[in-house]
Amino acid sequence: MYKKLNNKRIAQVVGLTLSTALFAPLAQAEFSGEISITNDYRFRGVSQTAGDFALQGSLDYSLENGLFFGAWASNVDKDSYDADVEIDVYAGYWGAFGADEEWEYDVTLTYYTYPGQDESTRYLEANVGLYYAGFHLAQWYTNDYSNADVSLNYTELNYSYEISENWSIDAHVGYSYGDGADYDWGEDYVDYSIGVSTEIGGVGLSLAWLDTNLSDDNIIDSSDPWRNDGTVLATASYAF
Repeated sequence: MYKKLNNKRIAQVVGLTLSTALFAPLAQAEFSGEISITNDYRFRGVSQTAGDFALQGSLDYSLENGLFFGAWASNVDKDSYDADVEIDVYAGYWGAFGADEEWEYDVTLTYYTYPGQDESTRYLEANVGLYYAGFHLAQWYTNDYSNADVSLNYTELNYSYEISENWSIDAHVGYSYGDGADYDWGEDYVDYSIGVSTEIGGVGLSLAWLDTNLSDDNIIDSSDPWRNDGTVLATASYAF
């Protein structure tokens, strides 16, 4: 449910946007990847690991014509899934436009899978992203969220501002709406985060506060696998 997609895409860690300044463009590369560890795997404000640590990794293949393919994996909480791991596979196209190609975009299809779990949980989601300077606007849509025959929309806006060399302030806001949001939580809701990120010795580091505006009746703040209370997210990553 988290993807590090293509060469110019802002790396995201469960709603936290890391500065593009920290990641070298991969326009001439064929293969790239990333390994990261975080204190909680949050997907749109909701924990997938019951508030526990997650080890995550991705492997991507980029073509010079803009096509890209990849896979991303993370451990998930065994009490909320029969599976212990989530593996997402994706493919898409990246491009740029404008006088100096300062605008960038991507179109992506992502297939969410949980090996070892009933296939009924697998589903496909489409995404369109637009990038300009430190801004990233994206729209996600699936007509079969969690294979439950309900649609889900997710709109997000991210912004990263470099305050000094290799240091950035990162902000994110996302809105989950549609039958899929009602299916999970009984209401549409917003998730948001604010944090800082840097790179030291080739390792990306980020620290952020993440929360939602879910109503009190829908807030889970215990060790429940689906906890969605406010939390501090700390992440370390290495790109190769």
